[in-house]
Amino acid sequence: MDLVYVSERKIYGRLGIRPVSVQQGLQASLKVPPLIEVSGSRSWDEAAEPIAGHALVEKARSSIERRFSPVPFTTRNLQVNQWVSFDLDMAQVAVHEDSGTPPEDVALFVGQVPAGTAGQPRDLGLMLCGSVQHLRTQVCGRGRMGSDTTWLHDLILEVERREDRGLNVIPEFLNDLMPHRRSEVLIEDAAFGVHGWIQREHPPSTRGRLRGHAIVLMDIDRPRWVHRLVVATPLYVEAVHEPTSQARRRILPKMRRRARTP
Repeated sequence: MDLVYVSERKIYGRLGIRPVSVQQGLQASLKVPPLIEVSGSRSWDEAAEPIAGHALVEKARSSIERRFSPVPFTTRNLQVNQWVSFDLDMAQVAVHEDSGTPPEDVALFVGQVPAGTAGQPRDLGLMLCGSVQHLRTQVCGRGRMGSDTTWLHDLILEVERREDRGLNVIPEFLNDLMPHRRSEVLIEDAAFGVHGWIQREHPPSTRGRLRGHAIVLMDIDRPRWVHRLVVATPLYVEAVHEPTSQARRRILPKMRRRARTP
């Protein structure tokens, strides 16, 4: 498994798991090295959390399973702050605010499962969003996040800033996080807009299987939308590299189901 994204802030703050250097009584401040360059002008000197290796991420995973009983993201009626697990093919991009300029500062992971998956009555989308500072691998820098998405962009980074200040609980009403209130319809419309353009521009053949744990920001399931959409902030995302035979077994049943559809 390869770690694609890890939020040290969630591990050290929300879960209370300390890095090895702190546990051993070392006082030195460790810097995160330049693991990825989304933009050539990006500076990573401001990041100060020690890197969480595979062993620490595994410890965080065990802690989540033991303390919070995470549910699959396909579970109905998810609540803000609820822990979910995910395992599906996803696209990865980095973007910046709609009217802003590079470097990209928001990392997005987008995927979708069809109706019928885990009993879903209709298609279900998943969008994970966080800071590019937590990325461990190169991603595709796509520039603007999209029209009318400034509030959503700022919300994503505000969640990150709160975690940096030790505020790890997300309010039930996301408007409480922001200085300017936004109607629920416009918030949902922005989320669907971003999820939609990434879905269109990154077809299934370009995606890889990703899995991990995340905290729910929104579960949008109103009849007015074509499909349901879950928006969450990830603790970690890891890539699963499957042998060709296993990948074919996962793909072929979908093809057979489509072939039987009249």
